[in-house]
Amino acid sequence: MPVIRFESGANVLQFSQNISLPVSRPQEKMQVVDRTADSTTQREELAPDIYTRILFFKTMPKADYLLLQTWFDDIAEGTMNEFTFVDESGESMTVIIRSPKLDFKENPEDWFSGTLVLEVVA
Repeated sequence: MPVIRFESGANVLQFSQNISLPVSRPQEKMQVVDRTADSTTQREELAPDIYTRILFFKTMPKADYLLLQTWFDDIAEGTMNEFTFVDESGESMTVIIRSPKLDFKENPEDWFSGTLVLEVVA
């Protein structure tokens, strides 16, 4: 299984370990459901579906975490900039980081664990 990576121009973040399995690929419907005064159900689709990739890291080395922090701050600029995500099967897709903050936990052996949510854009 290939190790995941982020790419943006000449910038590449290649993780030294892969994400934890199973892989999560949620699909979100952008719909509103409501009832009218006569109890008729109305549904409206507001936008195309949103596809995300949820990356679970259980034992990320400190070096990888520091690189991820730099990527989050300087390349992706939080949720602002698109980049290429190459997933565990080698498939490339354009994404943005949907997580508004990095909230990884550090354990005493300098390993980090946390979740990063990516949104697939067109």
